[in-house]
Amino acid sequence: MAAQVAAMIAVWCSRDGDIEALTLDAFGALDQREDVTVTSVPEFVPAEAQLECSVAGGYRDSPPTLVVTQSMSVRRQHFTLLHELGHHLQRTDLTLGETVLMHPEPDSFEEAACDAFAARVLLPDDMVASALGGDGPSARSAVELFALSNASRAAISVRLAGLLTSAGVVAVLDETGTITFAASRGGLFPPRRTSDQSANPLVRTMLERRDEGEIVTRSDAHIRYSNGGTSNTLYGQAAWAGDRMIMLMVEEAAPWLSYSPPRDGTATFGKVQVEEPVEPKARLCERCWLVKHPAQFDIGAEMCRECAA
Repeated sequence: MAAQVAAMIAVWCSRDGDIEALTLDAFGALDQREDVTVTSVPEFVPAEAQLECSVAGGYRDSPPTLVVTQSMSVRRQHFTLLHELGHHLQRTDLTLGETVLMHPEPDSFEEAACDAFAARVLLPDDMVASALGGDGPSARSAVELFALSNASRAAISVRLAGLLTSAGVVAVLDETGTITFAASRGGLFPPRRTSDQSANPLVRTMLERRDEGEIVTRSDAHIRYSNGGTSNTLYGQAAWAGDRMIMLMVEEAAPWLSYSPPRDGTATFGKVQVEEPVEPKARLCERCWLVKHPAQFDIGAEMCRECAA
């Protein structure tokens, strides 16, 4: 994932894009471009731009258009805009597109790369290093990044999840204990968006201390899944960042603890749900006879853009 994000940044720079300008004001920077258009919509994303994104936005291939809903906070709009720019880059660059296509789960990989790209732009390395202060990700560093930057809590979650050294999750929850965004690392499956996590001891404690503004640490946290099961018991830490909670949970090596070894499995399992394997979505160009990513074709075209040029 880090290699794909680095390549996305390199592609943007090769197109005379300025990463620092995106960090400071993504809307302002992209409004100056002639190769892509930014469109804001009141409450919904037009059907033709829906990509089942992890954000409230969309990307339209022709002409290249980044769609962002106005109902979100300004911070979240910037994260969404950069996420959709990530789709644009991966769907208009041959090498980036091939990397997506060759992945066993191309749709999930493309989505995750868009999130990671947006988080990387909004939260530069020097800012993150300053917030971490030589330590690993924690609720304290999450709150500090929220105060230092214009990044959304979703962007902060993605950035910190990528820095975890063991399987873990960084999530954003509302005042009822419901997940609004989650990012994961390693083999720990994240909680579903809109899922109720109020039975998690860490979340329950945070909800009881809503106005105290403190960081809460617990070693009996867990994730509750929609099938009725739970994750293993996790090391967790959480804090309020504005009107939302940011929660970090890991299986071991918690950065905020001096000692947090692996523990025996403690999960409870609900009904096992088996998903069908995801097949790569590819198309065959009728001129060069090469299998390519769908983004390399104009809508309704039988030939790829390179052959049609």
